[in-house]
Amino acid sequence: MDTNIAKKTWEMSNSVETVQSIDDLYKYNKKQQQDILTAKPWEKDPHYFKDMKVSALALLKMVMHARSGGTLEVMGLLLGKVDANTMIVMDSFALPVEGTETRVNAQAQAYEYMAAYTESAKTVGRLENVIGWYHSHPGYGCWLSGIDVSTQMLNQQFQEPFVAIVVISTARYRLVV
Repeated sequence: MDTNIAKKTWEMSNSVETVQSIDDLYKYNKKQQQDILTAKPWEKDPHYFKDMKVSALALLKMVMHARSGGTLEVMGLLLGKVDANTMIVMDSFALPVEGTETRVNAQAQAYEYMAAYTESAKTVGRLENVIGWYHSHPGYGCWLSGIDVSTQMLNQQFQEPFVAIVVISTARYRLVV
């Protein structure tokens, strides 16, 4: 099969969207973000967010992290911004958590790392906010467990908007987030 055809087939089956101006998509406007975070339009409309975009960098880092965990769950955070009705995940980073086959447990070390990482990112000009979390389900499907829903609800009490991504990390699945 011709590589261009294979690439186009993969892009179509995974709903890959190419943007015209990549600079605009990844440009962080602090005032714009402060305005939308202050307005909180999602509080009036639970279906406010219609789309989510994930950069190739963030996706690759999540998948590599999930694969590195083997049969154990892993967890990390998502950095990004809100643009109209779209959440844009621009980057992700792994958290040092204790993983089992069915859950991840964040201890004090993970929270300290989270704070240090986000502060360090801002000192080098990466102003994006934490807008969510991801974790892996090694081989048992893409869904939020009861524990995951509780974790999501807890996070949303302190920070909104906040999105959850589940990454299936075994080879027998195609990429599903």
